[in-house]
Amino acid sequence: MLVIDIKKRLPEFQLEASFQLNREIMAILGPSGCGKTMTLKCIAGLEKPDQGSIGLDDRTWFSSEQRIDLSARERRVGFVFQNYALFPHMSVFDNVAFGLRGLPAGEIQDRVNRTLNKLGIIKLASRFPTRLSGGQQQRVALARALAGGPEVLLLDEPFSALDSMVKRHLEDELLRLQDYYQGHILYVTHNLEEAYRLSSRMAIYEAGKILQQGVRQEIIQRPASRRVAVLTGARNLITGVITSVEDEQVQVEVKELGSLWIEHSGKAQCQIGQSVTVGIRPGHIQLEQREPRNCFTMTVTDVVEEVAGSTYRLRPASGGTRLNLEARSMSSADRLRNGEPCEVYLPSSRLFIIHDIK
Repeated sequence: MLVIDIKKRLPEFQLEASFQLNREIMAILGPSGCGKTMTLKCIAGLEKPDQGSIGLDDRTWFSSEQRIDLSARERRVGFVFQNYALFPHMSVFDNVAFGLRGLPAGEIQDRVNRTLNKLGIIKLASRFPTRLSGGQQQRVALARALAGGPEVLLLDEPFSALDSMVKRHLEDELLRLQDYYQGHILYVTHNLEEAYRLSSRMAIYEAGKILQQGVRQEIIQRPASRRVAVLTGARNLITGVITSVEDEQVQVEVKELGSLWIEHSGKAQCQIGQSVTVGIRPGHIQLEQREPRNCFTMTVTDVVEEVAGSTYRLRPASGGTRLNLEARSMSSADRLRNGEPCEVYLPSSRLFIIHDIK
């Protein structure tokens, strides 16, 4: 178990990171400059926290109380930087072998070749970084991080500079990595879709604070606050008042729209008359009538055509102007046009309630 509980004063805020990881991929998600990379550097021993502790299983890597601060080399951490940080004057083989200095030559040769083989780049061993594509450089950086047999692998936005086709292929490779790498993986990104595809757990950062952490599905389906909802792409946030609490569902009355029925596991927190925020993600809105409940007639106010499907902005057909929804349809057939009325269905299982209405 990797256990992190640290604080570090930065120029614009204080970083406070506390979480645990148990041999899985955890994505750290948040806007630029929110403390994601600094968290990785503190774990790796490249930066020193002001207070707190970092430990792996029964070993302490850092403790301000016990005055323990192991060097980066002692921590057995593999780090893939955003810009890969390859040595331009060294071949691929020598870049991967760099962290193995001090081992017998035969063992270095075996480890490097084995790692290059696993990542499918053994043919590049004699090349220099300037002769590699971005995707090849990323694989070399990952090979260098893995060659030393790290117990923790830290990835700092490793795919941000790659085109979409190469990026998707390397994401698949990262998932396959778990077949032979059994350590802990922390993955920094600002891309929600990428974070969801690659991780089993997520931590949502803002200004040095973890706003929410946990299993990825729980964060997407049950954001803890409006801010978490916004940071994870839930752009449809509506204020309403609870009017009924039943065994399986909660009813919320929304001005300009009407009654919404919502499946909600936290019914104990719900009280009749309570103001709440109701949210739904654009891709979960269905542009057709499915059930009597949660169906509304709306008007298309804007259409953004995409390669596959369209994004629609909608408002109530009754003429209200304060409430607007955004829906995404992956169907390219029968696209709606601006000004057209349409039936909108908000599935109760896709709606969520946020008790923080700020």
